[in-house]
Amino acid sequence: MQFIGKVTGIHGLKGEVTFSHQLKRNTRFSQWDCLMVELNPGSFIPFFIESIKSIANDECICKLEEINNRDEAKLILNKFVYSSINYTIDTMNTINLQQYIGYTVQQGDQLIGEIIEAIESKMNNMFLVNYQGKEVLLPSQHDLIISTDTQKKIIHMNIPEGLLDL
Repeated sequence: MQFIGKVTGIHGLKGEVTFSHQLKRNTRFSQWDCLMVELNPGSFIPFFIESIKSIANDECICKLEEINNRDEAKLILNKFVYSSINYTIDTMNTINLQQYIGYTVQQGDQLIGEIIEAIESKMNNMFLVNYQGKEVLLPSQHDLIISTDTQKKIIHMNIPEGLLDL
């Protein structure tokens, strides 16, 4: 299973949803059988695709078999979407930092805190972390991230000295 995006909106009255993604332009949606939606942390539920069409380079409208009206679509709004285990997909080189909300940041054996927000900007992407009862901004640069454990939801970082003291 691979992270591909997030349900970002409801389209129409029949339960269609829009989702933003980080897939390459040549992705063949017609070959997909289902999407895995993370309804609760660690709980991935398959939703079978009735129809799917691209509306932008990074956005699709999707009708899922199990969702037939706006109220049902609201249940998956703002949920993360993953590929089925039946196929592999190519993603763009960008990473959606929102998928790391709820992860714990560690430096060595020291627990730093939980990521409570991911802030994406053109200048510098940041994680907002709850550290010792206060909110601290940590840069989410690739060279500071040592490893990511998606099973345990832990990001091991090399945090520059003094950054936590600000």
